[in-house]
Amino acid sequence: MEDLVIEEEGASSALKITLGDVLVFINWMNQTEKSLDRAEALPTLPDLDSGKVKGWIQLVQRLEERFRRSEEKKLALEANVIAHEAQLGRLLSHLHANIASLYDNLGRSQKAEEVRRRAEALHIG
Repeated sequence: MEDLVIEEEGASSALKITLGDVLVFINWMNQTEKSLDRAEALPTLPDLDSGKVKGWIQLVQRLEERFRRSEEKKLALEANVIAHEAQLGRLLSHLHANIASLYDNLGRSQKAEEVRRRAEALHIG
C-alpha cells in the first residue's frame, strides 16, 4: 500500500506523493482538528519525505497563525471601541451638565431642568 505513488505530470516536476505521505497528512489534520477544538497549538510537522505534503502542512500552519493574529487584532479593536464609547458617554455627560449650568446662569432654570431630564433619559436608554 505504501508503494502507491502519485506523480505530477510535467517536465520540470519532481513531485512524488506516496499513499503513506497522504495518510501522514490526514493523521496530522485529525490531530490539528483536535488541537483547534481545544484551543491548543497545532501539532508539530511530521517527519516525511514529501516536500509537497510539507508545503500543505506549512500552509495550514500559516493560515492558523494569520487567523490567530486577526483574532487578537479584533479583540484589541473591540476593547478600543468599548473604551471610546465610555469616553464619549463621559464627554456627553459633561456637555449636558455644562449646558444645564449655562442655562442656570442665564436664569433659565426651566430650560436647564429640561436639558438634565433629556441627558438622564439618554443615559438610561
